[in-house]
This record gives sequence, C-alpha cells and structure tokens, in this order.
Amino acid sequence: MDSIQKLFSDIEKIKKHYRAEHNNNYDGQKICEQIKDLFTKTNRSMPTVAQSFANHWYDTYILNSADLQNEPSNDNMTRIAALQSIIDGEPENTDLLTDEDWKSLCETVNAEAEDIPIDTLNSLMSIFLEKKVF
Repeated sequence: MDSIQKLFSDIEKIKKHYRAEHNNNYDGQKICEQIKDLFTKTNRSMPTVAQSFANHWYDTYILNSADLQNEPSNDNMTRIAALQSIIDGEPENTDLLTDEDWKSLCETVNAEAEDIPIDTLNSLMSIFLEKKVF
C-alpha cells in the first residue's frame, strides 16, 4: 500500500469512527479537521510544512465549500492526495491544484527550507521548477 492509498484508507476510518461515535451523524467540517491532523501526523519528518499544506487545503477548499456538511468531496480528497504526492516527491493527480495553490505551497517550502531534509527539499524544488512556480 503506497502513501496515497494509506491516506485514503485512514480517511475512510476517520469517517467510519466519527459516525460510530456520533450516532451515525456526519459533520464534514469536523471530519476534515481530523484529516488535517492526520496529514500533519503522517508527515512528521516535516511537520511544519505538512501542517501548512493541510491548513492551505482546509482553509482554501473545505471552509469555502458550498456543501461543508458533506466534505471532503471527491475533488477535495484528490487535492489532499495531491499534496501528499508532492511531499512524497512523486506528484500525481495534481490537475486540480491551481496556480495559486502551487504558489502558496512553494512559499511554504521556501519559508521552511532550513527544517526540511535536503533530499526532500531538492525533490520539492524540482517539482516546483517543473510546474514553473518561480
């Protein structure tokens, strides 16, 4: 199981446990808050970057959703997976990320560069160059 599959599996567990603990009720915002925490914990080698990426996802896509109660939507699941793939150094399915997303992610990495392992930093910068973020 790769990190994206694990992320999706863990998100499904969050949804299942939330429903079980809340009388089968669903609260998309609270679930997305848990997903945000999961994302940060999953990427503990660079917690500040992961937290910033997750906050960007949450603030940009979840809090601005027209259907917040039913989040994460399929598109927003794809977006959080895209962020994970960027951190993994293998950007896949990033089509839903906007130019503004890329710019924000690059700014985060630049601001936190000194705390990122050098191999990971090189990988991230290569991705941003490829996407012509600079």
